[in-house]
Amino acid sequence: MRIECLTTFLDGRERFEKGDTFTISDERGAYFVKNQWAKKVGDQTPAPLPTTQTDLAVHNSVIGTGDSNG
Repeated sequence: MRIECLTTFLDGRERFEKGDTFTISDERGAYFVKNQWAKKVGDQTPAPLPTTQTDLAVHNSVIGTGDSNG
């Protein structure tokens, strides 16, 4: 499979630079395309993955502190 890198990333010891094209195995190429790191040469740029909202607010929590040797 021939791919074009959409971002710079590492795979093992290999570095793939954004905009470069490579010929790699179909299995590795499919993995890179699935993760949107690359696209198959000739394909249009894939649509970005839909984003979901994540609540990062810390809610009430208690950390037990004290002497447990008592």
